[in-house]
This record gives sequence, structure tokens and C-alpha cells, in this order.
Amino acid sequence: MRALLVCLPLIAGCVSEPLMGMPEHREAATENARFKAVVEAYLAWYYANWPTQATADGVHDHDGRLPRLSRADLEGVLAAEQDWLNRLSTIDRARLSPDHFYDALVLEARIRASLLDLGAVRPWERDPGYYREPISSGLYTLATRSFATPERRLALAAQRLRDVPSVLTAARENLKTPAAIRTEIAIDEFTGLRSFIDKTLPAAFATVVQPKEFVEAHKAALAAVDAFIDWLKKELAPRSTGSFAIGEAAYAAKLAHEEMVDTPVDELLARGEALLRATQEEFKRTASAIDGAKPAAQILKETAKEHPPADKLLDSVRAMMDDLKRWAHERVCDVPADAACAIQETPEFRRATSFASMEIPGPFETVAKEAYYSVTLPDPSWSAERQEQHLSFYNRYTLPIISVHEAYPGHYVQFLVSNTCPSKVRRVFGCGSFSEGWAHYLEQVYADSVGDPKLKLHQLHMALLRICRYIAGIKMHCRGMTVEQAIDLFRTEGYQEPENARREARRGTGDPTYLVYTLGKMEILRLRDELALPEREFHNRFIAQGYPPIKVVRMILTGSRS
Repeated sequence: MRALLVCLPLIAGCVSEPLMGMPEHREAATENARFKAVVEAYLAWYYANWPTQATADGVHDHDGRLPRLSRADLEGVLAAEQDWLNRLSTIDRARLSPDHFYDALVLEARIRASLLDLGAVRPWERDPGYYREPISSGLYTLATRSFATPERRLALAAQRLRDVPSVLTAARENLKTPAAIRTEIAIDEFTGLRSFIDKTLPAAFATVVQPKEFVEAHKAALAAVDAFIDWLKKELAPRSTGSFAIGEAAYAAKLAHEEMVDTPVDELLARGEALLRATQEEFKRTASAIDGAKPAAQILKETAKEHPPADKLLDSVRAMMDDLKRWAHERVCDVPADAACAIQETPEFRRATSFASMEIPGPFETVAKEAYYSVTLPDPSWSAERQEQHLSFYNRYTLPIISVHEAYPGHYVQFLVSNTCPSKVRRVFGCGSFSEGWAHYLEQVYADSVGDPKLKLHQLHMALLRICRYIAGIKMHCRGMTVEQAIDLFRTEGYQEPENARREARRGTGDPTYLVYTLGKMEILRLRDELALPEREFHNRFIAQGYPPIKVVRMILTGSRS
């Protein structure tokens, strides 16, 4: 037996070299090399065109620029994406290794999604907020990511500030007749951006002497933003007579390319409405177990009053992080030992549509490892009633569920793990049904593990919120639902307070596929049942794949190519 064991490597060695020289193996090696070259070239082109995304992802070759967003520039990007798709189509995928095969699927989906967005949905003509995002994120990453010295990042911020007027000039030239609600939201967001540039950005570099170049660029950028806000109010608002709806054809195409979901819209809507009814029934049963003498809505309202005051909200979030990190590691999946995220107030330019969010180091970042869990505090200028409605969302039962979603073991852990995925494609390009589906799925895992009926009630309340997003997104963009009707949906079917319902409906006008939370959760539960793996093993294997469409994850975990 020992002699046989010694001989086997010799036999394997004798066979492998001739096999590698066979034509089919040489052709496979060539095709894999061709695909890898396409990936590297595409990523270089992608980051050159979208420099603020490059900074966020940890690629620091373009830190001093904002994207070029003139019509000619965007049409050039559109033509280039088509060229990339044509180049990708020349790859013989049958000869690719499994990893490259799955990457090719994701890359093609990414390119087709970009073609759809720029060519058919055209937010650059329909949504003034399209021009706020690269400015705010481009400056925010320089202020908060310590990938270079403060002096260097301040100099880069000056360069990006000098690009602000050209971005806003492009906006004026490109925007046609957006929906009134999109212009209204943009005014709020640009007002927040103005405050960020005026106060927060200089404060981030308070320890650094501000050179003349920064002071001048800062002044010019503020003037440009002020003029743009004035233009939004006086010129764009009166002609904001368009529809925010993208239409059923574009909606179905977005799902097909961004999420690799080809289920007909009617069927998706029917599933969502059925799930809404089932979840409402479970919500009522859970409330009855708490107090059978009271209506479910009353129990929800009473327990929602148990929330920290506004000035203690961030501290309350900080206080639960260690326990949630421990629970996540013991019960759900492997949590990197050095995981640590800072808790902060949501930046002003994001507060119009965000309750909570997570920012993590990019997939190629080697220096700046900060992660930020942002929570939106109530505006002190609001009425006492409006502030109370806002704070009720952060009650003692919902707050840990939100933190599971955003931090442990939700977005933060998932993105930390995805950044270790060997595939560059699946680290950079992913989808909402994976990332949001994973985080939303964990809310249920947490509530079921704790076993507190009040916490379960609020987890189901959060599930109803996401199901209403699912239904509202489809109906607002494919069935003519108005903002007011969406607000009513969130209030009557999702049991949301008026302020929260309003925020959710406004978000839906610019986020058509915010069904991804519920859609992803359903797909993850289905995949977990199909694979029948031990739960922790399933979780670890699932999040190790980057964050591609769940269809691709299923293929990877089952070894399938279809």
C-alpha cells in the first residue's frame, strides 16, 4: 500500500503535463486569460469614468476629480458600455473556469444594467438628485476616509470642489421635465449638501491650515450650489411636470439585469400582496399573545413609545454593539475579530430619505479601514409630534433589529467578508437582493433566536414596512400609484407613523426596485431550504461569494452553470 501511495503522484505528474499541452486545455487557458484581461481593462475604464466610486472602493488614482456628466460625456459612456458588452460576447464561456464563468455572468449583468440606466431610464435627464450624489459622496469620502494625510486629502478636496460648478452646469443642460417630487427632494438634499460643504467639510480638516487653493475652491463651490438651489426653485420646479415612474418595461429590465430576476411583474406583485396578508396575520397573532384584549395597532403604538430621547439615541446604539457582535459570532456566522464600526449621525445630505445606513471600507482599500453606522436624528426644528413619530421608529425593540440589519451580522459583516472574496468582479459589482436581502433575513433570525414576543412584533412591523416597499415600488412605477396613495399604503397596511410613511413613499419615487429587501429575503430562505446545510455553514458559504445576484450564488453553491 505504501508503494502505491508513492507511485500515485508520479503517475499524476506523468499524465498532467501532456494533458496541459492538449489543444482543448491550451484553448481554455487562452480564453481564461482573455476574460481576465477584459475584467482588468473594464475596471480601469470604470474607475476612470466614475472617480468618486473609485475613491469609495479604495482605488486612489482619481481622487482629485468628479465625474464628467455632460450629455456628450454620458453618451460616450453609453457607447463605451456597448463596446464592452460586444467585447465580452466574444469570450467562449464554455471554456472558462467556474469562477470566471460566474464572473462573466455578473459582469454582463452589470454592463446591461448600466446600458439600461443611461439609455432608457435616463436619470440624468429626469432626476436632479443624480448630480448631488457624486458631489456629496466624492467630498464625504475625502473628509472621512484616512487613506492619506489630512493635508493630502484637503488638497484633493480642493480639486474636487473646483469640479462642482461643471457638474451643476451639466445638470442645468441635461435636466428636462422631472417629476415635481424629485425636484422637491433634490432641493432638500442640495440644501443639506450646501451645509456639508460650508461647515462639515472644513471642520473635518480643522487641524490643517487651509491653503489659498482650498479657500478659493470652497467659495466657488458654495456659490455654485447656492445658484443651483435657486435655479431648482425658480426654473426647474415650475417645469417639473414629468412622471417619476419608469414604466413596466424598464422596471422588468432593471430586475432582469440588476437582480437576475425574470419573474413577470404581475406575478411578483401577486406574491407581494399574498405575503403582506400572511405577515399581517402573523403580526396580529403575535400581538394577541402579548395582550389579547388590545388591538395589535395599539400594542405596537404603546411599545413604540419605549425609545431613547434624541440626545441619547446614538449612545443607545453604541451600547448594544458588543452584545450583537457576540451574538452574531456565536449564532450566525464567523465575524472578523477586528470588526469595529463607529456610530454617527447621518450626514445632512442623506437625511431626506434615510433612517439608517452603513458605510464600509472599499474592496481595494488598504489603509482607511473606518466603518460608519449612521442613524438619522430628528430635526430640532420639527414639531414635538413629528419628532416623536420619528423617534418611535427607534424604540427599544426595533433599534436592535435595525442594528442587526446594518452592523452585526448584517451589512457590515457581509461587506467585510465580501471584501475577502478572490473575485474582483463579485467584490465590486453586486445587487440589492443579496445585500439588503441578507440584512433583512437576519432580522427574522435574530427575533426568532431571542424569543421576546414584543421584539417579534416589531420585527414583523419591519417586515411589513419592506413588503409595502415591495408593493409600492411596483405600483408606483408600473401601475400609476401616486405618492399620496403610497403614503396611505405604508400607513394602513404597514402600520407606519405618518412621518415615516411620508419618507418611505418619497424614497420610492427614486428607488423603483426597493422591493429587493423582501425579494432577497424570500430567495435566501428558499436557497437555505434547498441546500439543507447546517445554518451556520450556509451563512458562511453564502456571504463568502461577494454579493452577486442570488441566482449566481445558487449556481456557485450547487456547482451548476445554469
